[in-house]
Amino acid sequence: MRMSLAVDELAKSMEGKQALAVEAFASAMRQLPTIIADNAGYDSAELITNLRAAVTNGKLDSGLNMYDAKIGSMAEMGITECLRVKE
Repeated sequence: MRMSLAVDELAKSMEGKQALAVEAFASAMRQLPTIIADNAGYDSAELITNLRAAVTNGKLDSGLNMYDAKIGSMAEMGITECLRVKE
């Protein structure tokens, strides 16, 4: 969610078809947690709304806690991702 919001901000600084492509990419990134929540049988609309609100309000390490069907701190849960994977 955090990356999708950053990509959305980037799209605002672009023009034309390039901006549309970047916006579509941000939208696709937002679909990933939705799909994960749906596949787990949880209420994805509520979870994703809460996740977006948490990230927007400064809780940048927020993510889906699939064990408890709620938003949790990925740092507290021990979930990390290496920078090289993202690159």
